[in-house]
Amino acid sequence: KKSKKGLYIASFIFLLVFAFAVSAFFRSAEIKVTPRGQVVILNESFSAKKDAAPGGLGFQVVSITKDIEKTVQASETATSQKVERKAQGRIVIYNNYNSEDQKLVATTRFETPEGLIYRLVSAATVPGKTTKDGKIVPGSVEALVEADKVGPAYNIGLKDFTIPGFKGDPKFKDVYARSKTEMTGGFSGMQKSVSKEVLAKAEAEMEETLKASLSKDLVNQIPADFVLYNSSLTYKFESATQHASGDTTIILKKKGTTNAIIFDKGALTRSIQAKVLPDIGSDMVKITNLSELNFAYNATSTSISNAVTSVAFTLKGEPDFVWVFDENKLKADLLGLSKKNARTVISTYPSIKEAWVLTRPFWNQTIPSDADKVTLVNTLTK
Repeated sequence: KKSKKGLYIASFIFLLVFAFAVSAFFRSAEIKVTPRGQVVILNESFSAKKDAAPGGLGFQVVSITKDIEKTVQASETATSQKVERKAQGRIVIYNNYNSEDQKLVATTRFETPEGLIYRLVSAATVPGKTTKDGKIVPGSVEALVEADKVGPAYNIGLKDFTIPGFKGDPKFKDVYARSKTEMTGGFSGMQKSVSKEVLAKAEAEMEETLKASLSKDLVNQIPADFVLYNSSLTYKFESATQHASGDTTIILKKKGTTNAIIFDKGALTRSIQAKVLPDIGSDMVKITNLSELNFAYNATSTSISNAVTSVAFTLKGEPDFVWVFDENKLKADLLGLSKKNARTVISTYPSIKEAWVLTRPFWNQTIPSDADKVTLVNTLTK
């Protein structure tokens, strides 16, 4: 009986030791941290520059051009009329001459290898060349050009272009252009047209369709660390062109362009913080609802294009500031500490409002030394 009793005690102790060893192997910890936060009222004016100095508020211009078609019935009462139309298309102009901007006036000529001439519809500024990773990168800008003469002869595919005005100058070789789209729309002859009422209605519908499509495509190309405000989008539409399609239908083609400005989230946050929370000094903060603020251009900054170098705007709303701390450093500082000592270390982080330390199993009061067994949760992360 004594022998069995000792065996039972030994077995019980063994089971306790085994259970403790197994539970120790599965030790883990979860650290929940709530950073400091503050919501403020914002109604301020800002200015930004395209080439802002380090630490300043800069912006980038983003742009998309699309065209759509719509088939409509030709007016039964309308008679055929003489139509003369110049072909149009978009080109990309390159500056591999030097690092300075090259300004080109409206009507600047661009020539194909076959001698066809197209002219800039609007003035353009081509950025100078730059060096990236040891390689020279030509500056470039997209522009709309129009055929020098009417007619279908100027409806051509993708081509290279030179600038005749630079002949005899070193720029002739290094400032050039390439097609981005085909040249289309050139026509000369008799054509039946739609009525003014049908055309006006179709144009309005096409503009709404273009707006929705342009906006969607533009939003999808914005990098994650930049913010785009929908109210910063500006639109420009070209008049619809008519193209006969059989005896009773006409195809309307309309082109639209949207331009907008985007801001680096960090730079914009710092600019907002400087106006509404100037006393926090060098504390790192972020605004969790930055994209939800209300953006509006000032009266002098409503026309946006690649040529714009500065903008003025207002932001309104209730930005939600959250203090930022180094989560990796905090986790490393807490490895292997008792819960009591962990709380002491956490208290040295001024950006943290409160924290909870949960260890498993329940009798374990120490955070594991293995980082893979420790989970840190920021309760205000969005």
